[in-house]
Amino acid sequence: MCRKLAASVVVFGMVFLSSFAFASDDSELILKILIKKGVIAQTEVDDMRAEIAKEKPKVAAEAPKTMEDRVASTEKDLLSKVGLDKVSSKLKLKGRFAAGYFSSQRAGTYFNNSFRVPEAKLQFAFQPDDINSVIMRMNFNDALANAPLLDYLYLDTNVMKLTPWEKSPFTLMSRIGRVKVDFGEETWSNNMVEGALPSSSASNVAGNDVGLQLSGRVGKDNPVGWTVGITNGNNSTTVDNNWLKAFNTKLSYNIIDPLSLSMSYYNSGQLGAASSAISIGGVAAPPTNALDWMRQIVEVDARYDFKKGKVLNPPAYCDSLAYIRLAYGYFYDDAIRFNLGRNVRDREGNYGFVEGLYNLNKKFYTAARAGYVGLNGDNTAAFNSITTNLYERYSLGFGYRLTNATIVKASYDINLEKKGTGGEDPTDNLLSIILASQF
Repeated sequence: MCRKLAASVVVFGMVFLSSFAFASDDSELILKILIKKGVIAQTEVDDMRAEIAKEKPKVAAEAPKTMEDRVASTEKDLLSKVGLDKVSSKLKLKGRFAAGYFSSQRAGTYFNNSFRVPEAKLQFAFQPDDINSVIMRMNFNDALANAPLLDYLYLDTNVMKLTPWEKSPFTLMSRIGRVKVDFGEETWSNNMVEGALPSSSASNVAGNDVGLQLSGRVGKDNPVGWTVGITNGNNSTTVDNNWLKAFNTKLSYNIIDPLSLSMSYYNSGQLGAASSAISIGGVAAPPTNALDWMRQIVEVDARYDFKKGKVLNPPAYCDSLAYIRLAYGYFYDDAIRFNLGRNVRDREGNYGFVEGLYNLNKKFYTAARAGYVGLNGDNTAAFNSITTNLYERYSLGFGYRLTNATIVKASYDINLEKKGTGGEDPTDNLLSIILASQF
């Protein structure tokens, strides 16, 4: 009897250990020998295994929780009590932040040298279902509640999920509300956090507007990307001032794996005396004395990645060995109607830039950019707050990735202006040293 009891204890221990995958491969063989010798029956072994299986959840439940588990449990209970447990799982928060030290020459903004918080954005995404998402981004640049406070607010819809062709080689997304106009490539990284350098190019073509944008891809292996949009066209955040709407379209394609190309077109429609939603080098106002005008822009972009990585954008977080990208654009501001007896001329010009980044290692990179924006003839405009016929910017800098999200950046911008009325070139070169992070 004692022998059988001792054997039972041994068997119980072996079964217990084997159930947690800690026993040796010989445990099953020993059990078979004991059963064969009549020390214990197969039914007894099966009963003990069943009993252990029942006890395992209780043991796990009684195990002490870590501090993280207790915090998560408390948070879940609190959200449940106020009815936000389901909402929190559908609400996502992201943002970016940049602050640093800026020093410019006499004609620049930071002649007295300044610390500044130039970039602070918070984005909320609420997904009520697997088809729609509401996106809202708030602007706290310079640590202020800016007006308008919302950069954009729109509804994204995966249209293909509403059709029988969801698994086809075609995708279709709709975006309605106040949106970033999908024109060119720089517009998606023209900020101090995501850009390779703290500054943008001299032209920096970008803008937000209210309207509808459709986008998608055609094909599976190497798809063609496309965007078509209809927006108000003016820079008002409320209503349009003309029944003719703005139109934008874009096509993108990878010619070969490391080389991507895109072409964009924008037509503002008639704007009256209002400013355009899309600015070029900071210029969005109508030509002088124009009572009605229209802006058209065409841009071609190309990018080549050397030893292409997994992360291409944003540029500051690119893990390719290096990349080089360039853009060239043409614009025409047509003064349709103007004050009689007053001098008014159409504005016509072009712009472009070339930018490169080289990763010395996973942490440290260098970057450079050269770009310009100018007008044909002797016309002038306030490009980047300097009244000039031609504005050029040459930037050189580096970045050090402290973490996967936070980067220290420094750059020096050389700004050259050709003044249409003659005179000296304003001295407005800029040194920037910033700490940038995204979350």
